[in-house]
Amino acid sequence: MKIANIVTSNKVDVTDDINVVKSIDDIIDGIPTLVTSYEWVSENYTDYDIYDKRLGENLYWTFARTERRDIFTLDIEDFITLVNQKLIEKVDYVLLDVILFHPSTVNKIIRKIFSISNKIAFKHKEMVYIYGDELIFGIDLNMLDYMGINVNIVENKIKSICDVFLENSEIFIEYKDNMERLEHAVKYIPYLYAIKNG
Repeated sequence: MKIANIVTSNKVDVTDDINVVKSIDDIIDGIPTLVTSYEWVSENYTDYDIYDKRLGENLYWTFARTERRDIFTLDIEDFITLVNQKLIEKVDYVLLDVILFHPSTVNKIIRKIFSISNKIAFKHKEMVYIYGDELIFGIDLNMLDYMGINVNIVENKIKSICDVFLENSEIFIEYKDNMERLEHAVKYIPYLYAIKNG
């Protein structure tokens, strides 16, 4: 799945989730788009502000590499960071805190996790993150262990109810660029996996 369009006649080094095209006619509608041409902007937008890179809803511009190489490179990076940050805005994070939450709240969260179809989980160190229905649930295995709960049973149960269970550091390689733009918030890895593979 593509998360953004970049319209350019220049070569750009971006991840494969960015749709790079030469013409505005070839973009995927409904996702953020960056047009890299001052000439195109000045021809199509008479009242634009040269300092404002946003032309409209989901439409941005920058200079082409041949027009302003330094600005082109910076704006490409800024645009991709913006797209990644906008991507996670619609996802809520819930930490299952068995120490602070009332038992009825813990039960509600567990029921919600079970009710979600197409769950994707990711284990990083002693945290398990479960994504589904625009929610990410964080489960701290150390906290469960501290409370006397058998973490092996919990982890096995999570594996059995999830459609995908990701672990190992190899998954970081696949989402390295996204993680850098999301300040290394590993909790988003199952969500990114769902986007890429969904």
